Amino acid sequence: MLNTHEIIERIEEIKSNHQLSSAAFANKIGVQRSAMSHILSGRNKPSLEFLMRIYDAFDEVELDWLILGSPSPTVENQKKISFSDQEEFDPNQTAPKEIIIAPQTDIKIPEAYHEKESDTPKEIIYLYSDGSFER
Repeated sequence: MLNTHEIIERIEEIKSNHQLSSAAFANKIGVQRSAMSHILSGRNKPSLEFLMRIYDAFDEVELDWLILGSPSPTVENQKKISFSDQEEFDPNQTAPKEIIIAPQTDIKIPEAYHEKESDTPKEIIYLYSDGSFER
């Protein structure tokens, strides 16, 4: 079972690490200040949407840590490789810097979603806010 109090503590930690007020934090993740206040006071529990907004807004936040307080098990299986901004790509380079390669998954894309050369637009229609359109 999730411990809401600990999730709120982790939200507070992110907020203080970034030196953000509650209002600035709410603005950064795109929620109303009152919603932020209600969650931090414990009146409301943070929804999954709320937690996903935090995850999307802060690159360093791992979702497993935010929800469960533990590091993500997939992070250990990833290899970190990177390029420095000054270097050009060299295909013979053995260890580029700062690219994350996730473990391979077996995702199959249905044939209907594959691009075909014959898929070209037939017509472009401009739609206007007053309900009119133009071909």
